[in-house]
Amino acid sequence: MRYAPPLLEIDLLGAGALLLAGAACLLLWWRQHVHARRALAEARRQIQRLCASQQALRDDDRRRIARDLHDDLGQHLLALGYDLRALGARHPGLRQPLEQLQERIQYATRAMRAIIQDLPAEALQHGLEGAVQQQIDQFSRLSGIRCRLDAEPAAFAASAPGAVGIEAVLYRVLQESLSNIVRHAQASEVCVGLCRHQHCLSLTVRDNGVGLPQPAARRGSGLRGIAQRVSEAGGRLDIASAPGAGTALTMSFPIQPS
Repeated sequence: MRYAPPLLEIDLLGAGALLLAGAACLLLWWRQHVHARRALAEARRQIQRLCASQQALRDDDRRRIARDLHDDLGQHLLALGYDLRALGARHPGLRQPLEQLQERIQYATRAMRAIIQDLPAEALQHGLEGAVQQQIDQFSRLSGIRCRLDAEPAAFAASAPGAVGIEAVLYRVLQESLSNIVRHAQASEVCVGLCRHQHCLSLTVRDNGVGLPQPAARRGSGLRGIAQRVSEAGGRLDIASAPGAGTALTMSFPIQPS
């Protein structure tokens, strides 16, 4: 006669099999979850490296364009100014119209120099601290708006791997943020905050102006450009604003630990 296991033993065996199957499914899910998180992190790192490479290519193009403007167009404007002065010396009766042309040439030269200065971000060659302070000083001098820098000492520490490209983006969005304040904010005071943590470099630009129009979705091209730069660098843009209470832009950029 064959042995028939008791029903209780059968139930226990079935429950054990179900537990083992559940544990195996849980283990399999956990491994897939860990693998997916690692794959997502690697994809983000690749995107950041690609954006940094693209930014480097754009900066190289800016430097080339700036050099060509200075060497080619600048020389033509300089030669044209010399020719006008020589023509005025030979024909005194043309003094007034030639002076007007000379003023236009000087205006074109100043505009060209402003474009050249904006293109390559050469100030970053001497470090982020000097570039930011120079930008703030220039903003205050040209706009008449008080602007102060509130930065932690660690914000200007030696660049971590991958932080150089981030610093270039940060400098550009600071320029655009201050430019937006001049055009739209009607502010009398601006505070620029900068802090660096182990994996993050954060910039905050706060003004006491009229605030952003409501609803907040109505963004001008300046804010869209800032948001695009921040996104391409793998960062995050947060906007806090209320009518009559000013605006604060906070931009956080991930950096690799040193």
